[in-house]
Amino acid sequence: MSRTSSVTPAEVGAGSAIIGAGIGYTLAPRKFNLEQLLTQKPDVFVKTLPEKVLNAGTEAHKTAYAAIVDARKAVTEASKKNLGEAKLAELVRAPKMENAYKVVKGFIPKARVQTAIVLGVIGGLIGVLAKIIFGEKA
Repeated sequence: MSRTSSVTPAEVGAGSAIIGAGIGYTLAPRKFNLEQLLTQKPDVFVKTLPEKVLNAGTEAHKTAYAAIVDARKAVTEASKKNLGEAKLAELVRAPKMENAYKVVKGFIPKARVQTAIVLGVIGGLIGVLAKIIFGEKA
């Protein structure tokens, strides 16, 4: 008699998700750097640096947040004229922006968690789809 055990697509997906999350957490940077903050999509930026949290901070936090928002607008406007990379490089090296980043850095959540979640979800979906498509070849 042969005993076989089968693995469901959900189990494969869960395992793949755990592996993907582990890889994402390991490979991701600890925090977003200034360049990433200036070039993030608006919805990601709002989640990265919630204005409500910074408004509860000191006046220095509010000023630093305003400087970063202004720099983001400058990069967006420069990008429309195909000068985005130059403007970004200029702003990243500016002492004012470096100081603003240092002030708000403590409010930035770890990028590792976000990357782990994204890779976990992707890994889970790929695992489930692979199991469904290839199944068990007996």
